[in-house]
Amino acid sequence: MPKQVQLSDDAYTTLSALKAPGESFSDVVRRLAAKKDLMALRQLGPRIRGWDDALLHRRGAEADRRRLRHLLGEPGRRVRKP
Repeated sequence: MPKQVQLSDDAYTTLSALKAPGESFSDVVRRLAAKKDLMALRQLGPRIRGWDDALLHRRGAEADRRRLRHLLGEPGRRVRKP
């Protein structure tokens, strides 16, 4: 059963640009949601001022390493920054 969704003009323009020939808007949403492709999802809207993807991923990786060291019982040590 079809549902109506309201989009801002810029969101519609972005979604329309991601639509391949012969693909419906529903197909685009399904494709993006199924892939969980964060790089594609970044294109869906305006960037948040001050948002830093690299910093977010780096902090997540550091937290994962700390948790892994804790689970393995290894003593804490600093990880060299690139």
